[in-house]
Amino acid sequence: MKIEKILYPTDFSKKSENAREHAIYLAQSLNCHIYLLHAIEPLDYDEMDQEILEFYKGLEDQLEKKMEVEIKIFESEGIKTEAQIIIGQRWKVINNFAKQNKIDLIVMGTHGVRTDSGEISVGTTSHKVMFSSPCPVLIVRHEGD
Repeated sequence: MKIEKILYPTDFSKKSENAREHAIYLAQSLNCHIYLLHAIEPLDYDEMDQEILEFYKGLEDQLEKKMEVEIKIFESEGIKTEAQIIIGQRWKVINNFAKQNKIDLIVMGTHGVRTDSGEISVGTTSHKVMFSSPCPVLIVRHEGD
């Protein structure tokens, strides 16, 4: 098996940074291409009126600035990088993107399985991706977890 395409989905949180370092290391070691992806979780509305569309447009503009920072980090390490922001359920967006782009490996962070109150959280994005992905998934824990 040859790894040529790595997908790094990010939510721009501190907990994603450790996964980013793994993605950079793997991309450099394997001389492969990185795809950066951010999925905007949709609001639960039956219809998208103009106000909601404007909200999403403003949110997308802010996230594009964050994505530019991510792109610069990867490119400064000499890694060929492409990036996209897509609206949809995160785990579905990630898996669909991986399938459509023939991704060889997904490298992503996790927020852990416990909530702030210490309860077990079932059905996190990373777990849903892991159990339904079209390719192997490397889940990288945040150092504080």
